Amino acid sequence: MSRLIVIGALLLLSGGIQADSLAPVNDEFHRPTTQRPGNSTTPSPIPTRNRCKGQPNDTLFPSINDCAYFVTCQNGLEVELECRPEGTLFDHVRQVCDHPEYVECYEHDRCSVEEDGRIIPSETCSNFIICRNGLKSEEITCVPAGTLFDYQRGVCDHPSNVVCWGSSSPNLCIGKPDGALVPSVECSNFFVCKNEEHDEEITCVPEGTVFDYQREVCDFPENVVCWTPGSGTTPGPDVTTVAPTRPPHPGDLPPGICRGVVIDAMPHPRDCTKFIVCVLGQPTVNQCPPGHIFYPQFRVCGYGNTETCQFDPRWVEEHLQKHDLVEE
Repeated sequence: MSRLIVIGALLLLSGGIQADSLAPVNDEFHRPTTQRPGNSTTPSPIPTRNRCKGQPNDTLFPSINDCAYFVTCQNGLEVELECRPEGTLFDHVRQVCDHPEYVECYEHDRCSVEEDGRIIPSETCSNFIICRNGLKSEEITCVPAGTLFDYQRGVCDHPSNVVCWGSSSPNLCIGKPDGALVPSVECSNFFVCKNEEHDEEITCVPEGTVFDYQREVCDFPENVVCWTPGSGTTPGPDVTTVAPTRPPHPGDLPPGICRGVVIDAMPHPRDCTKFIVCVLGQPTVNQCPPGHIFYPQFRVCGYGNTETCQFDPRWVEEHLQKHDLVEE
């Protein structure tokens, strides 16, 4: 049984995810409560791409991004604000920020409010999703292997450069043993790793000291090298290079071969037994199974002459019939 590698061709993307602009919370919009929610039949608000159009100022909506945020309408525009005090969440039924155990967070298909072709993050940081006709398409895994999806920039990148969905900082614990210390974006803090995730964020003591990510110690600021995204996590005073903002381009491929491509497969320019997978503009070279060549018109590997790159007519006919592309 031949192993077919089928990759669906998707439309080109005109732009990636943009980081939300968060304004300081005004007390006018902070409505804290400690009252437990009662049974309510209030329907969930139906999101649109501009919920505040025609709405009076100070109308509230849940954030489509994070339960810790909410939207207030100002002059017909959406302004996203963070709940206060820190740690509270927005209850979309009562329209208040409250302690998590008292809150009913708003849930919906985020693609229902996104433009067609928009990329949104998955619950798994190595994956992302493309919105199609207001619905989520299949999840797509970042390439090359080991890269993660940065939802703020809409790119797959090295883990030390990536802010995963639901996190405020890159996950630097990937590949680290339990108990390892990694820096936070706040230089006065650091994380303890567990199961390759940030388990606990700790503030340096004594007060006034900051975390040196190279030596993994808290010290006075004049003695410390603070971490910034892209500066790596390898300890040692000789760390001076900055990691690239994208994985390195394969040296045997023309520059920009995947430029502007969200996800697609294309033939290798010099070897018909290989093909290129483009994910968010990043190419990865893949090898067809033995005795197979890449068929660009089908975007799959199938039987063919690996020496002359000639197609096998019988295989083509069987493939067309199998996928109902021609009448039998």
